[in-house]
Amino acid sequence: MIIDMRLRPPWKGFLSLSVFNYAPGAYAPEILGVNRPRSAIERSMDLLFEEMEQSGIVAGVMTGRQAVEPFGRVPNDDIYELAELYPGRLIGLPALDVGRPREAMAELHRAAEHSLITGVHLEPMGASPAHKADDRALYPLYAEAESVGLIVAISGGGTMGPDFTYVDPIAIQHVAKDFPGLKLVLCHGGWPWVNLALAVAYSCPNVYISPDMYMIVPNMPGALEYVRAANFFLEDRLLFGTAYPARPLRESVAAFHELPFRDDKVKEKVLYANAASLFRLQEETSLGRLGA
Repeated sequence: MIIDMRLRPPWKGFLSLSVFNYAPGAYAPEILGVNRPRSAIERSMDLLFEEMEQSGIVAGVMTGRQAVEPFGRVPNDDIYELAELYPGRLIGLPALDVGRPREAMAELHRAAEHSLITGVHLEPMGASPAHKADDRALYPLYAEAESVGLIVAISGGGTMGPDFTYVDPIAIQHVAKDFPGLKLVLCHGGWPWVNLALAVAYSCPNVYISPDMYMIVPNMPGALEYVRAANFFLEDRLLFGTAYPARPLRESVAAFHELPFRDDKVKEKVLYANAASLFRLQEETSLGRLGA
């Protein structure tokens, strides 16, 4: 069984994202050496669920987005609706627009009050204006998330933002140490600062690493470092993700199995158990909800 930590369904507001429209700066599948997923081409939820089943993916985590162009925005209402339509199969992380602090705090409270929502997603470098993750303007959000027990996923890697200093993982280290009771997921794995991101996770036990496509694109610089970390100290805090539709599901799972993990126990943790524990999913609950 597999939980996909970064999956954007072909539905409503998600269809406006650059990964569906292949705008300049987006991760077009052809650039990554794979074909576009049929479900994305036909914009079909039914096909997506077929592809998930064929790939062994029992649940996908929908990371919301409130970013500047060309990356796009997804109304959080769409995330709540999908989470309610497919409980246990689609896990929602509504996005907080850190450029609008009052609205962001209101959205955080909304997430905390919803029984199916266990976390929120931030892309500080994609806000207007761009922020770094340790900007003190974001600290009230972190404090409140820690207080109410919400997970905070931060897209702290990739090519979004004015320059690569905006995804420097040292900012995540500052947040993790200032809020030790807050569980943080570093989406995009801190790429290209891979070794530094792993050092942050090594020193901060509340930091999880989700490299998504940066671990499974063949020949991606730094990809093997995530595997080495899982084989050493990170086996309980590394999370699998595809970045669908930037990467097709089956090809992504196949690429994962080519990586030199120490043994199947580590692979099972990365593919399923770590995310199930983080999002407080029970195996029987996830399986039972698949038909929902």
